[in-house]
Formats: sequence, structure tokens, C-alpha cells
Amino acid sequence: MKNILALLCVGILLGLAVAGCGEPSPTPAPAPAPAPSPAPATSPQTPKSGGTFRYINPRGPANTIGWLAEPGPPLGLYACTMMEGLVDVDYKGTVKPKLATAWTIAPDLTSITFTLRLGVKFHDGTDFNAAVAKWNYDQFLAAKLANVKDVSSVDVIDNNTIKINLKKYSNTLLSTLTSTYMVSKAAFDKVGKDGLRWNPVGTGPFKFVSFERDVVLKVARFPDYWQKGKPYLDAIEAHFIIDPLTASAAFEAGEADAIGGDVAKVLYDLGQKGNQVLKSYTGAITLIPDSKNPDSVWSNLKVRQAVDYAIDRDAIVKARGFGLWTTTYEFAPPDASAYIKDLPARTYNPEKAKQLLAEAGYPNGFTTKIIGDSSTTDKEATVAVQGFLSKVGIEAQLDWVDFAGFVQYVMGGWKDAILACANGFSAANLNQGIDFVWSQTAAFFPSVLKTDQLQTLLNESMGAKDYDPALVQKVLRYMHDEVMFLPLYCITRGHAVKPYVHDTGFYTQQSWAVFTPADTWLSK
Repeated sequence: MKNILALLCVGILLGLAVAGCGEPSPTPAPAPAPAPSPAPATSPQTPKSGGTFRYINPRGPANTIGWLAEPGPPLGLYACTMMEGLVDVDYKGTVKPKLATAWTIAPDLTSITFTLRLGVKFHDGTDFNAAVAKWNYDQFLAAKLANVKDVSSVDVIDNNTIKINLKKYSNTLLSTLTSTYMVSKAAFDKVGKDGLRWNPVGTGPFKFVSFERDVVLKVARFPDYWQKGKPYLDAIEAHFIIDPLTASAAFEAGEADAIGGDVAKVLYDLGQKGNQVLKSYTGAITLIPDSKNPDSVWSNLKVRQAVDYAIDRDAIVKARGFGLWTTTYEFAPPDASAYIKDLPARTYNPEKAKQLLAEAGYPNGFTTKIIGDSSTTDKEATVAVQGFLSKVGIEAQLDWVDFAGFVQYVMGGWKDAILACANGFSAANLNQGIDFVWSQTAAFFPSVLKTDQLQTLLNESMGAKDYDPALVQKVLRYMHDEVMFLPLYCITRGHAVKPYVHDTGFYTQQSWAVFTPADTWLSK
């Protein structure tokens, strides 16, 4: 802690020295650090069958693992072992067959027709077919989930063909369909959604065995999986350990074969000890104000601008990033085609922050609260944010909550506070992450002001037949100008894996929260 305070004090002194020479105009964002590259997807060795793959993750499922037709946080890391969608999308945005073998987009962009894979079984022995696929989509439509908001209906053409009819076309559709996992209709008819909620029945390479909240999720090889010869593993165990030091100690003691998370120091230390670290940019740590509440101090644009100037991102990244974070002022990773290199960033300037607070009517600052997700947010970095705010007169109380508790704020709203958490994006198509979280139809962060102008820009970007970085940049500039939220730094999420672990596919897919369990194998 002394080291971070020393570094941050240096940053504060440098900032004051610059401020003493006059108020600088906004300057371009600093050049980003080299982007971490995802590891190769496959090993040149011949896969070996058998064994149990054990990995540690800081947080477990909050509200379900088997019934996804209702709003909630992403569950890909766990669900992808047991359930599958029609297609997969890799890190570069390439769409690949899964439960669908082919698809055709209508020339007038009003529908997408999918040819479904034959011979696929659910874990209860029932068939996957067009009728079941339509039933699954009907559940998502009835729940009004964001990933099917552009879908009007689904038609069964024949036993292995469905047509998804569109209200409007979006260039994110094939991407969002990857998160639309299929579940057994027969299982639903037998036990209902409450029975499926903690007892998944999908088509994936592994079937559900048991789940102990905040402790472990166990799955076992599905012998009738449609990819013949796969999966290679006998079982997978996901262990949930929120404390990074405890998790790291368990990994080094041989109690797990891989460990994942957002804590840069843990990944750095494990990499220095010879473990392979698979990683990629997966999102940004953000401060999210309740700007929609008209009587909140955070509804004032100048207050939000002041906080943007008040925080020395570079000092935090230097002190806590261990070479795995990079400063950002926009909701985009540096390796994205839509990343704005010349964005007029509000770089660290505490005097400018104080000036804006005075203009907003708070010359002596104010008191507020920072609500932090303890499972994804670096606590020392957040304490540093608290310190920077104090320097300009904003006294912020830190309130740390576990993931399940934090979800209540994310879904239900908050007042007179800012949330501190990680928000994910995909370099291949930023529209998906923006639409999923920041659009007017998104189920998340209801206390954030999401304007009609933003929605218009986003609709234009998503409505283009092909992904257009220039249109995305208009969205990013608007969010930056309005300070909808404050991106602080891009995080590199990673997994440290033992040398005998192969072909996990961690961070080779468009969503960081998905890996390739059917391909994973152990050579020990």
C-alpha cells in the first residue's frame, strides 16, 4: 500500500505543477500499451483422454445456471460446458457453426434461416430439432430479453430448419445468438423453470452433476455428445474463491489446474513463476453515476466532467496494473478497429476539476458513495480513486459488496452513488457490448441516463449490414462527451494454467466468458 501511495503522490504533485502553468485544453489520450494477444487455440500434440480439469474463478453464478430465459449477468464460463447456441464467434469476429451448420441472411435483411445439426441429443436423451429450437426462442421472446429484442418470431420450416424473423436487422445478431443457449423442452415440461434453474439440461459436452453456491460447480462427460470422440476430459470442476491470494495459493499448491480473474498482480506473479498466462483485453473498469436521478449530484454534467479530470489514471495503472492494464478514456480496447486514437481526453488536472465543481455549485465539494463489486474490482485501485476525489473535495465512502449483492444494484438501480465495476466489450464488434449494457433496451444500470440521441447513434451503427468502425466511433464520442460513465483503465483478464493443460480456448472467443471445454485436455 505504501508503494501505491508513493506513486500516486508523485502523480498528484506532477498534476499540480502542470496546473500551476495554466489550464491546459483537453489533450489526446496517451498511446495504449501493446495489446495482449490471445494464445493459440490448439496444441500441436495429440490430445489425451481422461482426467478432471479443475479451475478457480473469483465468482460463481448468482441467480441461475440452467434457466437463461430471464434477465441476469452473463454465465458463459459455466454454461458453455453444459449448453450450446446455434453458432460460435471467435475473438476476431468469425462466425462458426455449432448447433446450426449453415445460415442465410435474407437479401432484404428481414430474416435469417438456420439449418440445424442432425443427431444432437440433450442430456436427458431427447432430440434437438427445429421445434425445440423455436420453443427456446419463444421463451426468450416472452421474457423480452435484450439478445432477441430485434426478433419478431421464429418459424419452423422443417425438422432441421428454422427461420428467425426480424423486427429490424442488426450486425450484432449472429454474435448475440451465441449466448442464446438451447435447453431441453422435455426437461422443462417435467420440472419447469425452477427445476432447471439449478439443474441444467443442455446439449453441451458435459452434463450437470452438482452445484454448491460459492464453493464448486461439477460437470461430467456427456457420452452421447454430437462431436464424436469429444470431450476428452472425464469431468470439469469450477471452484469459486473470491480472495485472490487464497486462490493463488490453492493453485500453486496443486489444488487446481488453472486460475482465472482480473487481478493483475496475481497473473503477473504466476507468470513470473513459469506458468502460462492466457489473456486478452476483456473490458474496462468503470465508474457509473446515477445520472438519471434528477435530484442526484451526478445528474450534473459538470460534476461528471470534474471527476473525469480528478482521477490520475496513469498513476493507478502504473501502481496496480503490472503491465497488464492500460489507461483509457473510452469504452473500447486499444486493439479494436473503432478505438479513437485522437479522443480529446480529460487527462489528470485537479485544478480544472475544482473549477468545474465550483461552476456546478459545489465549491466545497460534496459527500457520496462508491459501491464496488468485490469480485471484479481492484480494491487498492479503488482506494486510490477515493483519494483523488478527496483531493478535490469529494468525500466518497467505499461500500464493497459481493457479486450477488452487486447484481441487485446493476439490475435494480441505485441513488446518490457511483458503481465501480468491470464492464465487458468485444474488440470484434463493440456494438454488442454497448447495446448489451448502455442502450435504452438494456436491462442493466437503470440509474444511468440513456438518451434518445445515444440510441439513435447506436441504432445507426448496429443497423449497417456490415460492422462500420466509423459509426461506432460516433457512439463512443457521444458517450465520452456526455460522461455517461467514466472508463478508467482497460483490464486484461487472464487464466494462468499449468503446463499440462492444453487447448482450453480461453480468450480465443468473442466473449471472454466462454472457453472450449470439448477441446480441453490434460497431458499428465
